[in-house]
Amino acid sequence: MVESLIQAGSSDPVAGNDPSRQFDVVIIGGAFSGAAMGILLRRALPDATIAIVERSEKFDRKVGESTSEVAGCFLTQVLHLSTYLSRNHIAKNGLRMWFTDAENACMGQCSEIGGRLQTRLPGFQLDRAELDPHLLKMAEEAGCEIFRPATVRGLELGGAGRNAMTIDVRDGGSYKVTAKWVVDASGKAAVIPRLRGTLESMEEEHPTTAVWARFRNVRDLDGHDICTRFPDLGQHVLSARGTATNHLMGRGWWCWIIPLRDGDVSAGVTFDRRIFQLPEGGTLTERLHKHLLSHPVGRELFADAVPVEKDTRTYSQLAYRSREVAGDGWFVVGDAGGFMDPMYSQGLDYCAHTVYATHVILVDALKGECVKQRAIDYGTNFAESYQQWFEALYKGKYRYMGDADLMFTAFLLDLCMYFVGPVRLVYTDTVGEFSRLPYQGPAGRRVARFMAFYNQRLAELADQRLATGDYGRHNLGERFIVKQGLAPGAALVPLFLRAMTCWGRAELHGLLSRWRSPAGAQQAPAASTITKPPTGSAAESPAR
Repeated sequence: MVESLIQAGSSDPVAGNDPSRQFDVVIIGGAFSGAAMGILLRRALPDATIAIVERSEKFDRKVGESTSEVAGCFLTQVLHLSTYLSRNHIAKNGLRMWFTDAENACMGQCSEIGGRLQTRLPGFQLDRAELDPHLLKMAEEAGCEIFRPATVRGLELGGAGRNAMTIDVRDGGSYKVTAKWVVDASGKAAVIPRLRGTLESMEEEHPTTAVWARFRNVRDLDGHDICTRFPDLGQHVLSARGTATNHLMGRGWWCWIIPLRDGDVSAGVTFDRRIFQLPEGGTLTERLHKHLLSHPVGRELFADAVPVEKDTRTYSQLAYRSREVAGDGWFVVGDAGGFMDPMYSQGLDYCAHTVYATHVILVDALKGECVKQRAIDYGTNFAESYQQWFEALYKGKYRYMGDADLMFTAFLLDLCMYFVGPVRLVYTDTVGEFSRLPYQGPAGRRVARFMAFYNQRLAELADQRLATGDYGRHNLGERFIVKQGLAPGAALVPLFLRAMTCWGRAELHGLLSRWRSPAGAQQAPAASTITKPPTGSAAESPAR
């Protein structure tokens, strides 16, 4: 079972014919996290022997290709990829959200959340099938030895300096390998957590499913046709909408629309199975396409779109985590340690923090320092950070995703907390902050508790609005536009005051609505009611 999960190798796999190999560090997984780890270790210790074991012959696309400002900082200020990214990927112009109701068919009537101006800090719409091989090549050029493709058998975590495994290189022989340290960067394969039995689903707290594909012939959101037919859109926003990450929003679900450099568009849906299910009938691709067309903005963009053949993917249970991410002689980094939700494009944030934090510990370990307590502390901090981040941003959020008024309140508050915290910190002290995990320390815990509180309150207000028939009352004809460009600093003060005003109005409306009980009001479903998830996994392509 474990052997099938640990696959790796190299087109020019191993120099020489010695069947026994010794390395300072063996990294399982050669995509973003694994390649970045190799690059950073070799930059810090040019004489260290680093092996990267990658199971695939060709990298696949991931759940989302969009980055946030923190990941943008890691890519540009730590890995120094600014020029490469500007030439080979699309500069991201923020996040936009679109809302509607069941009666509306006009894109121009959809309420919109987003910025008026271009973003100030770097973010990118990444084609991971392009980025990951570039990073792996960088790691090889830095001096890492690449095994691809192959299979790892008999992984034994015997402690620092005593780790062992056998690598079967496809068409290239078999090698017994020992390593001082093993780093699991295998993504959702989560090799070490599965081996140790520490991987756990978040089915009870966050039962989400994601389905996505690439499409061609998608209409241009900034093109002449749409701008001419909906001239009102240009009066509110001066920047380009098409290069933003555009989200179509609904109760219990959201869809992303991300442009890629080659002209394809990544589009997908993530949903809470307690609240929402995709339309029935047809292949998974057809069901996704049908759902995109159910939203007026999606209908304008995807009416003539053609899905890329055999490219649809799904994760039937998206959120998971490992109870352990560090031990004697090993670390787990990136998605191998856990994944929450792609809504705010922060998956690479955690990859960046975990890779950098563990590489700092490994550098000292390879220099001969005792890092036992630091490894223990890293594991404790990861568990705390993960739970606080989840409760602050995602727990219960799907209950109010379809309400533009409540989502704008969350959008403003989340932005303020993100920019005053993680974004400001990584740009102020890049090395120090990437060496830590988000929400670490007393100040971080206080901010996380505040965020968890308002997130829970907004979910409760959404339940109340659903029961009184007020859910989505501002989903048509509104422009919730942030006029100032976002950056850490004094500009966040008026934004925070605006957010608190929106929150106060929502609370006041909730208070007043208790005296009203209109006909046709719905009852919010019980949070514990979970319907059967669709079949499929990340490894499958159910579409034809």
